[in-house]
Amino acid sequence: MNMNEKIISVGGVGGSGTRVIANMVGKAGFFMGNDLNDSSDTLLFTLLFKRQNVLVLDEDEFDYSLNLFVKIMSSNEPLCKEELTYLNELASSDRTLHTKEWLQERLKYLNNTSSHYNWAWKEPNTHIVIEKLLNKMSKLKFVYVYRNGLDMAYSDNQNQLKLWGSIFFNDYEMEINPKNSLRYWCIIHKRMLKLKQNYNERVFMLDFDALCLGADEILDDLLQFIGYRGNSKEFKNMIKTQSSINRHKNYSMTEFDKKDLDFVCSKI
Repeated sequence: MNMNEKIISVGGVGGSGTRVIANMVGKAGFFMGNDLNDSSDTLLFTLLFKRQNVLVLDEDEFDYSLNLFVKIMSSNEPLCKEELTYLNELASSDRTLHTKEWLQERLKYLNNTSSHYNWAWKEPNTHIVIEKLLNKMSKLKFVYVYRNGLDMAYSDNQNQLKLWGSIFFNDYEMEINPKNSLRYWCIIHKRMLKLKQNYNERVFMLDFDALCLGADEILDDLLQFIGYRGNSKEFKNMIKTQSSINRHKNYSMTEFDKKDLDFVCSKI
């Protein structure tokens, strides 16, 4: 491993502004992968880790997936037959949110033509396994992007709630609604606050609403965190005020659990 290697990951609850931050990381000179969608997700990570059983994988398989991810992202070393077989198995059946055909499409983008010492990925679901990743990747830094949980509760993007909510709630008859969306946001935000305590120098909690409303110091701190030493002016042009800020004020909010409402209000 190169001693100067930098690895950045970006994640957050879906719809939090991770695409903007990922585009900034890419602009700062980090390789983001060969297979990106319109939201700038690194879809190799999706193939390897965005699956409900990732939370119960044994250490050997998790490590195998991680080593394969690092190999494909950072080197031009060809994949062996065993690795290709494993990837094909991962793409062999439908998952929640992704069809077999979509997963198999990812297999077309596996080979790099060069090595990358500064590399990164953005996949909102990264936060699900980020503690394991931080333990296993000493160079990794994580940017957790968040917005007001009340606004997120009324977002059209509830894919994470669909994928992980029943697991975190231990309720497989869970409904997709604002109440459960806020509950999910609170659970994840508490996990990330604890993560920040344990990995202070390697975790950046980014308030995307505040960034959009003109908090220049957040941008400066982000660029310092990822190790960018250039001018921040060109990055400011990438930030646009979100029309969905404070959309929760259009609703009565009477459906939320008081403990969740109290928690999110204490973080605004």
